[in-house]
Amino acid sequence: MGPDGTLDRWFARTLGLDAASLGRSSIERIVAAAIKHSGAADTEAYLELLANSPEESERFLEELLVPETWFFRDEEPFVFLRRHLEEAWLPAHPGQVLRVLSAPCSTGEEPYSIAMTLLEAGIPAEGFVLDAADISRRALAAAKRAVYGRSSFRQPLGESREALFQAASRGRRPTEAVTRTVRFHRANLIAPDFFAAEAPYDIIFCRNIFIYLTAKARLKLLANIERLLAPEGLLFTGHAEVGILQMEGFDAVRHPRAFACRRKAKAAAPRTAPWTRPAAAPLPAAVAPTAPPPPAKRVRPAEEAAPPRPEKKGAAARARALHGEALALADQGRFAEAEALCRQALSRERPHADLYCLMGLIHEAARRPDEAEACYLKALYLDPDHYETLVQVSLLYRQRGNDRKARMYLRRAEALERRPDGTNGP
Repeated sequence: MGPDGTLDRWFARTLGLDAASLGRSSIERIVAAAIKHSGAADTEAYLELLANSPEESERFLEELLVPETWFFRDEEPFVFLRRHLEEAWLPAHPGQVLRVLSAPCSTGEEPYSIAMTLLEAGIPAEGFVLDAADISRRALAAAKRAVYGRSSFRQPLGESREALFQAASRGRRPTEAVTRTVRFHRANLIAPDFFAAEAPYDIIFCRNIFIYLTAKARLKLLANIERLLAPEGLLFTGHAEVGILQMEGFDAVRHPRAFACRRKAKAAAPRTAPWTRPAAAPLPAAVAPTAPPPPAKRVRPAEEAAPPRPEKKGAAARARALHGEALALADQGRFAEAEALCRQALSRERPHADLYCLMGLIHEAARRPDEAEACYLKALYLDPDHYETLVQVSLLYRQRGNDRKARMYLRRAEALERRPDGTNGP
């Protein structure tokens, strides 16, 4: 690849991909093979070929987009999806059609996993619409063929799910009861008109794509998600992408390893399509994204009569106010200003776990993992039961390949999740 980065610009313009995020050595191998296959003299000649040959452009695209997926990938997103449907969505929307989108859908394992989960939750085929989209013709052809080998089955399915598959000549395929529920489409997720004629979706799976996009392409994809996600809808993303979305007006759902988000209340916008739906009933406490009330302080009778200390109360209020201002700036993508305000708050007031957690998220969005780790650990020093920090630092360690630490912090977050009162108290 030439030093001028012209192929990098082709990736960004055509697919919205950040070439560096794909791995420079991997890209160089693919480009070298493409040049050799095409007979082009050098990179510059190959770029000219890409610009003038739709066939070569599409062939090159297919070589870049190597699918890496399997049935019920990460498992917990599907556990939470079923729980959300049974405990929240179905009671609040009797008789209504659920709308679900899977994009990018790759070779089909994800949308078929979603379909199986909906059927398991008791929603009949006529009770939901399930759309799946991808830019790769090759991946979509494989999804429609729906015959899968061993690499698509990387964890036990269980007896009930095994019944949803049947033997095929070169592997296994989902039964017709599953495959007929998915509608496949070829589309570019970052195109301004992506699914422009569709009504909003109650559930969107958009996993493991944000981390590969340029900043400009992320904004385009976010705009499409904002348009297509119902105000009360759920967005499922990848484990390394939760922090990105929290900086863009979403709250993470309190279910470890679900990697699900929903809009913050203040970020909700009216539907752009002429589509109405009755207001949803309040979510059960186990699913609601809002933070639980703080645990009551256990004090002796003598302490109960002691008057509060005005200076501490005032400092806490100021810290909360500065945190709120910093969070609002971060939601707008003004990360440098948000970070400056966090530092200002920490220099003026007592250290606060929320501030350090927010700074960790800002550092992650700016691709500064070492600084993010340091901030998360400071937050946990101040509040060992800070749920959001436990989840984020677990995701960070998993992304960096430190599975031991990732599991340790995740277990602590799961222990908080299991507490009967849902609080951070003992």
